[in-house]
Amino acid sequence: MKPREYIDFKLYLAPAPNGQGGCQVALLPTPEVGESMMPVTVPAGDGPPADLLPFLAAKSVTWRQLVALGQGLANWLLPEGEVRKLFEEALKRAGNEGGVRLRLIIAGHELKRWPWEYAYFDPLGGPPSLRGFLALEPRVSIVRHEPLPFAHPVLPGSAPGAVPARLPMVVAAASPREQLPLQLEREVQIIRDALEGLNVEGVRVSPEPVLMGATPLEVADVLRGVGSATIFHFIGHGTARATADPFNRDAMREEGVLFFVGDKAANSQAEVRADDLARLLQQAAVRLAVLGACYSGLRSERYPWDSVAGALAARGIPAVVTMQYEVIDTMAVRFSQSFYGALAAGLSLDEAMTLGRLAMLRETGAGPDEAVNLEWGVPVLYSRLPGGTILPELAARDTETARQMRTTIQQTIDTIAETGEVVGIDAEVLDGALSFHVKQKVGTVAGHLVGIRIGRVP
Repeated sequence: MKPREYIDFKLYLAPAPNGQGGCQVALLPTPEVGESMMPVTVPAGDGPPADLLPFLAAKSVTWRQLVALGQGLANWLLPEGEVRKLFEEALKRAGNEGGVRLRLIIAGHELKRWPWEYAYFDPLGGPPSLRGFLALEPRVSIVRHEPLPFAHPVLPGSAPGAVPARLPMVVAAASPREQLPLQLEREVQIIRDALEGLNVEGVRVSPEPVLMGATPLEVADVLRGVGSATIFHFIGHGTARATADPFNRDAMREEGVLFFVGDKAANSQAEVRADDLARLLQQAAVRLAVLGACYSGLRSERYPWDSVAGALAARGIPAVVTMQYEVIDTMAVRFSQSFYGALAAGLSLDEAMTLGRLAMLRETGAGPDEAVNLEWGVPVLYSRLPGGTILPELAARDTETARQMRTTIQQTIDTIAETGEVVGIDAEVLDGALSFHVKQKVGTVAGHLVGIRIGRVP
């Protein structure tokens, strides 16, 4: 099965000009379907209910509430009229074997705080179902694009046929005493459980080195130069601070800060500007940074991880993944296994995020007023890459693993189209290999797929 090609559906979102809240959206030039003639302004009353945000952060939202939130987000994102019609046209043009990348170019911090990954719009209509959540539609990818006055990143080329034996991955974990304590050992073990020894068609994905109580010097020493890391995974605290712009006395700028360890013996705090870390990642030619946010669902108009992601994007880091809410440990393992395994197999970021989300998906409550599973919407992808290929040297391979992973995605598409429901993808280790199973919400499990074998190195 060939790689899924995505239509880049670029939406520019800005605060409503009247100062009364709401959102103004415009579709930027999209060769496949065109663009909107004029920006569309949608009032706050037609958007998502803000009073649900604290409940969303606390993971205490019902099915009915989640659908209401998602419909409000979709009203802002894809307002009735021209924009929504063009999105539906893009889905038709993409077909079942293609996809639509919703590239969200968000201007205004007040809009960045919204969890767009829960947007709900079902072109087929009918009663609410999982099919309506855009992030769970395998043909749709939601990407946040930081608007910055810098050239978009360009991935380095590779020699024809050159396939790395291992994807270099650095894990840095820090919980200085000045911050709320974190269970670093548990968080690191999640990564180890998901990835240690993972081998996909001869390519190993292993977290080494792992820096516990990471200091700025240790991180700088590990990121020694080009090729020292392909993936950087950070576990710790961060924030965003308003500081005076040294080049404009009348302006304030928001600066992302990460907290590392200064002195290991005292476990003291060392602040590292996000831009300083981004410079190290840039020098090492890191392609993907995964930031394990520890704010337990804190959301604000100055959401701190937005600033960090923006700083990394400004330094040309091709892709950044953050967790906008606290994620359950078992779900973090499922996401990491599927996400990193898909990348090692040569799939795109879009496809890897899809597999990661579906691995986190579990059946919703039986009734509209029962608590609903939210884990699949926690991961957020930031990228300014023109496409979704993060590892072109692996994407060029036509491997059995990649084909079967894409078959898993395709079967999920067919399942949703037929039944409107899918429980998710189960990943389990059988005889030393990782196997994926598509789970459907029907009387009996139909279309049970086994076949993806990702071996573990002894």
